[in-house]
Amino acid sequence: MNWNRLTTLILLILTFSFVQKINGQQYKSAIRGTIKDEESQMPLPGVTVVLLNTDPLKAVATDPYGNFRLENVPVGKHAIRVSFIGYETVTIPNLTVVSGKELLVNVAMIEEIDQIEAVEVIAEKPADQLNNEMSTVSARTLSMEQATRYSGSLQDPSRMAQNFAGVSGASDNRNDIIIRGNSPLGVLWRMEGVDIPSPNHFSTLGTTGGPISMLNVNNLANSDFMTSAWSADYGNALSGVFDLQMRPGNSHSREYVGQLGFNGFELGAEGPFKKGGKGSYLINGRYSTLGVMSALGWNLGVGTAVPEYRDLNFKLDLPTEKAGRFSVWGILGNSNVEFEATPEVDSTNLFNDNDQESKFKSGTIITGAKWLKFLSDKTYISWSGAYSRAQTKGTSTRVNFKTDKRTLLLELDQIQAKVSNHLKLNSKIDKKNTLSTGLILDNYFVDILDSGLARAADSIIPNDIYVVISDNQGHGLLQQGYLNWKHRFSKKVTLTSGLHEQWFQLTNNVAVEPRVGLSFQPNAQHKLSLGLGVHSQLQPIPIYFIEDSLSNFPNQQLGFSKAFHSVIAHDYKITEKLSLKTELYYQRLFGVPVENNPSFFSMLNEGADFGLPEGYNYVNEGEGYNYGAEFTLEKSLSNGFYYLLTTSIFDSRYKGSDGVERNTVFNGRYVVNGLTGKEWQLSEKVNFTLDTRLTHSGGRRFIPIDTAQSRIQMRQVRDLTSIYEEQYQPYFRWDVKIGVQWNGKKVSQKFMLDIQNITNRQNIFLVQYNSDTNELDTTYQRGFFPIILYQIFF
Repeated sequence: MNWNRLTTLILLILTFSFVQKINGQQYKSAIRGTIKDEESQMPLPGVTVVLLNTDPLKAVATDPYGNFRLENVPVGKHAIRVSFIGYETVTIPNLTVVSGKELLVNVAMIEEIDQIEAVEVIAEKPADQLNNEMSTVSARTLSMEQATRYSGSLQDPSRMAQNFAGVSGASDNRNDIIIRGNSPLGVLWRMEGVDIPSPNHFSTLGTTGGPISMLNVNNLANSDFMTSAWSADYGNALSGVFDLQMRPGNSHSREYVGQLGFNGFELGAEGPFKKGGKGSYLINGRYSTLGVMSALGWNLGVGTAVPEYRDLNFKLDLPTEKAGRFSVWGILGNSNVEFEATPEVDSTNLFNDNDQESKFKSGTIITGAKWLKFLSDKTYISWSGAYSRAQTKGTSTRVNFKTDKRTLLLELDQIQAKVSNHLKLNSKIDKKNTLSTGLILDNYFVDILDSGLARAADSIIPNDIYVVISDNQGHGLLQQGYLNWKHRFSKKVTLTSGLHEQWFQLTNNVAVEPRVGLSFQPNAQHKLSLGLGVHSQLQPIPIYFIEDSLSNFPNQQLGFSKAFHSVIAHDYKITEKLSLKTELYYQRLFGVPVENNPSFFSMLNEGADFGLPEGYNYVNEGEGYNYGAEFTLEKSLSNGFYYLLTTSIFDSRYKGSDGVERNTVFNGRYVVNGLTGKEWQLSEKVNFTLDTRLTHSGGRRFIPIDTAQSRIQMRQVRDLTSIYEEQYQPYFRWDVKIGVQWNGKKVSQKFMLDIQNITNRQNIFLVQYNSDTNELDTTYQRGFFPIILYQIFF
């Protein structure tokens, strides 16, 4: 893709935006949603919902189930005000109404502690208002509208989260979430109340990221993202939590969506099961279009290979009069790719060495159900259950083009399944006190075949030997329990405290983890928050089933990795639309697996690739620490303009079993993100958007190659006297997204061009030794990469 093609695309978009027929008719849609009490989650009937800045004034009241619906709302930007006696009034601005799709807005209202007669308290809903009311610090809500609007995110929640303070990615080719210098292995994914495996295509067992997300933002509701000291209802995580929610389908009318872009060709539908009923369905399917993009000359970072993938997201929502609310949901996906070996080094291939012929495929099934029933107007009980199954199969063969010799490097067929249950009881005791308690059961099942080429360690020029790393089946039960208490001393001071415990049946390890959070808001401009907590996590499940030479499983002696989190934050609301957030934190990690013999290895450096370590001689004697400062300056959308500026300065260190303190591989030391955008209303029906993002961060750490020894041994040899001391050049990327949206009478269309790495910056991905040329080869991350996205809603 060259600049002439890019210019043509931009001119085409601009031309389309101005030649749309304007006939004076005002197109309309609807705003719908549910109003609930934040603590009890009880729907609130009789709440007044007003569409602001309308003449005549348009207002409705919620029905007995807390639902509201504003009809005949003109397309464009709007704001609503939600008010109810005894509750803080909430104003929600910047709601975008389009043709062909109704806007869903759910609101949680806070009950007033101190009733003040004749005084109305009005608060604009902040960007970081959470679904989980027990979280007090280092957390914010990710809006799916943001995931669509922000440049460079590829409509991927993981990549969207990389805009937030303290978060970075491992590379352009994966969406791993690295938080405050921690391994991405420490991230917990949760969906509809149950913990799930990595929701990514081409992922491998035990990791949390991948090249392409299976999550469809058209199906997701606003979801919580936490980076430290989360509440006691979350466990088995060290670095962060992504708590996802699926939205229900439209129970009033049928809607459809079509999409064509980087994430594939997509079709979706939602609507009521029957007219006038309360139940609804929501389903979206995607099929990869990367083959078309590759044929057009796009550099996908996979050389000549063409990845293929398919996924399906769905939710069925079934409310009843007396038995409670039921829902069934699922995420299904599979993917495959084949790499051919080539004599020449392909610098555009980020996934495979040139002399390797590789075939990989993966499949993931995650399906679940949820039930929620109110026992009273202040107490509810809920159950969430799920079955998940992830499988990865692959082979890799080295081809020697001089001798035509083919050497099998690895063969794997790994299956990990899990049956999950989460039972929760939540009770709002009174205006000041809320209690919640729950039990989580995750039963893991594995069937692993993993074999590969190893090298004898006692010769200078080693002989290749092929070994079976693991060939067995097994299972293990992880049981978790928790208790949360939230106490509002006053409108200014709130305390959340809790206790989490977990027990792993396979190793018989127990962890007890206290958590506490405190927030103090002396006035409307300032808020101070504090969070402290102990957190524990299993090792990746496949680690427990690695066999030694005697067919034993030494890693089943491993306990939990643990971390102590401490964080203090200050929120400063400079103006109604502009805020500055500062966070200072310290994390101490202990009980981390390291090798029994003295070495630099630590599990803290794993997780940002397509495999896991294959050793069996690990002990829980490693440690590490992270500390840093984060700053977020955010202007919410007003007058069509917004920006988000984040800066993170941190240090991430660890000790292996050799006792030497070193940088972790994720210790980039700093991350700076700048994101801004502008929207122009060209007419009543046409909207033009421009969004841009700059990222600058410390380079990836690596172990340098000993070139002299590599040439002598004719294989890559690392210089182990300089482990993670050096960094590649700093990472820099500039993305730009332009878009046009047209609203018809019953159809809206959106065309976007997302240009990633517009300066074609050559960020280093990897430097490795080439035994054919006896030289070092450099592979660069994705260069100039334009992505086209077309959406239609009807």
